[in-house]
Amino acid sequence: MLFKISRQRLRMEENIKKYKVALLILCAMWVQFTQAQNITNSIYSRYGYGTEVFKGFAQNIALGGTGVAQKGPFHLNYNNPASNVALKLTAFNAGISANFTQQLNTTDTIVNKNGSFGYLAVGFPITKWWGLSFGIIPYSGVGYKVADTTTFGKREIVNTYKGSGGLNKLYIANGFNPFKIFSDSLMKGFAIGVNSEFTFGNTTNEEYKSFIGNDTSYYLNILNTKYQMMRGFSFLLGLQHTLNVNDETKITLGFSYGFKGNLNIDESINSERYFNTNLASSLVDTAYYSESNTVFAYLPSQYTFGFNVQMGPKVNYSVEYKVVNWGSDSISGVQSNLKNSRTIAAGLQYFPNSQSPDGILGHTYYRFGYKNTALPYYLNDTQILENAFTLGAGFPLRKAVSTVNIGMEIGRRGTTLANLVKENYFMINVGFTINDRWFIKTKYD
Repeated sequence: MLFKISRQRLRMEENIKKYKVALLILCAMWVQFTQAQNITNSIYSRYGYGTEVFKGFAQNIALGGTGVAQKGPFHLNYNNPASNVALKLTAFNAGISANFTQQLNTTDTIVNKNGSFGYLAVGFPITKWWGLSFGIIPYSGVGYKVADTTTFGKREIVNTYKGSGGLNKLYIANGFNPFKIFSDSLMKGFAIGVNSEFTFGNTTNEEYKSFIGNDTSYYLNILNTKYQMMRGFSFLLGLQHTLNVNDETKITLGFSYGFKGNLNIDESINSERYFNTNLASSLVDTAYYSESNTVFAYLPSQYTFGFNVQMGPKVNYSVEYKVVNWGSDSISGVQSNLKNSRTIAAGLQYFPNSQSPDGILGHTYYRFGYKNTALPYYLNDTQILENAFTLGAGFPLRKAVSTVNIGMEIGRRGTTLANLVKENYFMINVGFTINDRWFIKTKYD
């Protein structure tokens, strides 16, 4: 098919190029700014590989984190690789996140905040029955500092625990529907996909035991440090099938299964002893040091299923259920204080689809959601729960298909009962989706 280039089309392409350059510069600056920052501030990140920090792209966050049954021609969807087959244009996604956390126990309240790189991904159609995407996303984050006091003889010891770091994922996702070759096929709405993922990162956990009180300058204080560098592969299989109920209503069923993955951990342990004075802390010696001890661990298997109902161009909603087998697939080959996590989530999207050529409100996607999660942490005979409300919007860029997506999550995890900590948190993600025909050959006359 031949396309004629008008002045309006040229102006649109120039605007898109400006968006691309600005977005790339923004991503580079943000990555440099956040390299030294913790990606999370949660006391529960002491356990396992840390807390989950990637909750989908901005539009998924606003919909309660749902996505296994969602697909679209202009947006990427990491939650199910089968959705890539629906892409009609190249989609470039990038996002940044900010978190605010209030931690409470029976006596203290602490407020933390941090910003971090969100995600970076690109997807495009290869044929009408094959779509491809790839990118880098955060997987888990470790960021905590907590202290308690114990007694040794007649002396008190302050035990300070601190951790930082986290894991990231490089992934490539393929979605296929060979039945699209046949226009009258009953399986035209079917799609299958697979994610190939490389997980990598490092964590540092410190335990500092310090004597306090009068005349403790000659007591030896101990700093134990464990540094872990991790890497491994895993795979996720996805399925989707869309049923046309009538001309206005479509139902998409979605399912994904993440296979148990292997993780190699290079671990070093260091134990140092210090003298503390009123002026400074001086190193006495290294009591123990072990370098490059290799540990074999696992990434847990998981499965998700759900459905999405599209009611014309204006309304669609999603419901899904997810299980991650942290308990049955023990991460180090031995049982720990982790249980299987379970999430029930729902999301609603409304698009006014105004017929007016102008007016941003009529062309904005409005999104709302809710989720309930039993987190994998099992402490003091209590499994930690998390509840959250989500909302957001997708704003179109002027004279372009591209959008700016905002996803917000307001939630609570944990409890002050059983000597535990309750965390109230607010998370906001700003994502940019730029669409163009980057890898599609166009003919001109």
